[in-house]
Amino acid sequence: MIFSKKEEFKTKKASNIHMKVEYYEDIIKFTDLVFPFLLKNEAENNLAFMILNSLKENMHRYGDYKPYLIIVSDNDEIQLVSIRTPPYNQLISYTDELKTIDELVDELIIKNVDLPGVLGFKEGAERFVKLWCEKKGLKPQLVRNERGYKLIEVVEETMGNRTFIVGTEVNQYIILKWAKEMVLEAGLMTEAEQMNRTLKQIKQDIKDQKMFLLLDNNEPVSMARKAGKTPNGSLINFVYTPPDLRRKGYATECVAKLSKLLLEEEGNKFCFLFTDLANLISNSIYQKIGYRPVIDLDQYKFLKK
Repeated sequence: MIFSKKEEFKTKKASNIHMKVEYYEDIIKFTDLVFPFLLKNEAENNLAFMILNSLKENMHRYGDYKPYLIIVSDNDEIQLVSIRTPPYNQLISYTDELKTIDELVDELIIKNVDLPGVLGFKEGAERFVKLWCEKKGLKPQLVRNERGYKLIEVVEETMGNRTFIVGTEVNQYIILKWAKEMVLEAGLMTEAEQMNRTLKQIKQDIKDQKMFLLLDNNEPVSMARKAGKTPNGSLINFVYTPPDLRRKGYATECVAKLSKLLLEEEGNKFCFLFTDLANLISNSIYQKIGYRPVIDLDQYKFLKK
């Protein structure tokens, strides 16, 4: 579903007369408007910042359809930001005003939007899912419980002494192989089209010097990606070590070295990353490096009853 320009600033007359839901097509204007709101909880909203920065560079970064850019405000004060880049899930920002979730759900239903799922902070995602499934006659399936972490300073003992390099086209085969293995292992996507789009993006990331490798005896043993920027931080993802090389400290050292690079060489105040709460080992690893939890996020998909 694509909103026409005539609908760009169309306002919903909400059940709360002071609350309104607005749609935008101009990514620059939208980003300028939501920037101060998202910045109040920068760590909690780092995914929103990353997606908006990517869309500013390329509106079709995540697919051929125009993104949904939505603001829910109360008395003209922004209380919730929601973004969707089809075919992916609806993303909801962190908010203290959970009633805005109700208004968002009502408006999306009025627009007859078809959603595969939702991703957001735990309380907000749970509220969205309950309302959405009740109104649409669907049932929810929890896909992942994630925890967002923030780091200010790397614990030096985790730095190690192995070689750390920027991945290049020389390493492209192993990086793409590991990226595919990671996506499949984590169950992040099952459709071939989404996998192909992800691997295409990884190829571009290699060209943009965003993929990093840890070497042991000149052989790659672990990787991580510099994924996206917030005003004061940088997100790390695609952390992967093949199963036969795990429990040797490779992932710890790889993430520690990339985190230190992002802080000291690139001037970030923070580093961010997400973990699957079911993976106790990765959660332990990142806390050893110096990462501290800031928010829990849930990802749901919607199924027919």
